[in-house]
Amino acid sequence: MEIETYFGNVGQLANIAVQTGVAVHNLIENPGCYADIVDPSIAFREGMLSSEEVNALSGYLAIGFFAGRLRRERLAAFAMTFEIGREVTRLKVERQCQRYDSTQPLFQGVPSLFDHIRRRDNGSYDYELIDRRAVNSVSGSEIYRAGNGFTRLCPFLSPGIINWAQKEWPKAPIFLRLDADVFSATQPLQLLTEATLVPANPRWLKDFSLRKGMKDFASYELLDRPLSQGQAEYWDYHVRHLRRLEVYVERRDDNYLTMMIEELPRDDDPNSLMVGRCIHLDTCDPAHTPLGEVQIQHLDLAINVYSDQDRQKRFSQSLQYGKVQDATFRTHLFRIEKAPFVSLFTFCEMFLESKVLLSEWLNELCGQ
Repeated sequence: MEIETYFGNVGQLANIAVQTGVAVHNLIENPGCYADIVDPSIAFREGMLSSEEVNALSGYLAIGFFAGRLRRERLAAFAMTFEIGREVTRLKVERQCQRYDSTQPLFQGVPSLFDHIRRRDNGSYDYELIDRRAVNSVSGSEIYRAGNGFTRLCPFLSPGIINWAQKEWPKAPIFLRLDADVFSATQPLQLLTEATLVPANPRWLKDFSLRKGMKDFASYELLDRPLSQGQAEYWDYHVRHLRRLEVYVERRDDNYLTMMIEELPRDDDPNSLMVGRCIHLDTCDPAHTPLGEVQIQHLDLAINVYSDQDRQKRFSQSLQYGKVQDATFRTHLFRIEKAPFVSLFTFCEMFLESKVLLSEWLNELCGQ
């Protein structure tokens, strides 16, 4: 077997795992009709094992998976499982960013839902977001009733964000990202999640003084510090693998201000992806409007997915200088229109993952 064939098999098995919903380790342990792909791939992977891999993988033998194979075969099976798993992650993220299509399971199950995709100002569909009035959450969870069946939110979007926005502004237009690959006639199990604590609106900004042509930029970065210098920062860096928060604001016209916030994780994850969390908003209120009266024209929550070399290019760049590397693929998760500007800070609290980076930005805004 050539190495190209091996990695082709890894990709094929990842596709099978995604399409069938079978866990990768189960697919490798009980390949069934895929044995003609799995068995020769394990044999080839065994021949590729390095001494470093043997040492790193040996600890997994105690788990008991692949017990019917010899020791080095088991090590090879673990190595292949992890490689397939990384490709599965990549495929799932990419599928979450695919444009809505009438052939997807959600729209096959509820064809009428396709008519509730958000329309842009020119009347065309955006093929990313669905009007939240067309579906109903089950007990405020990520599970949504759609037609005579059930679907779920995109896993990158917390149901707490939608619940809070609906409660605060029940008449505001809200659009959300549903997982178009999920439709079931029976209700799926809900995830067990902690309640989201919503902070008070920070009405402490003295004015809204950015004038036409003015820009503002801020960037905050986590450092690889020892645990003794800060548990929260250590956790964000080493466990969540978060790295940087960038904030860019520009008033392009007397009556138009735009703002972009992007949180970036590490750019060297083994799955070859860097999934940035992005918030974008704009407002037509002029400079020096009292902050409590400023209204957002629209606010979007999105993910920007940078793959392979694109992630290193984006990580080496800064929003401060305008144009940055385009995402390999991306999708919007949520949109609200006509909400107060101060709601931005709660959306940040609920959507961004690093509370350390967010606190640094908010403290700077407070002048602390």
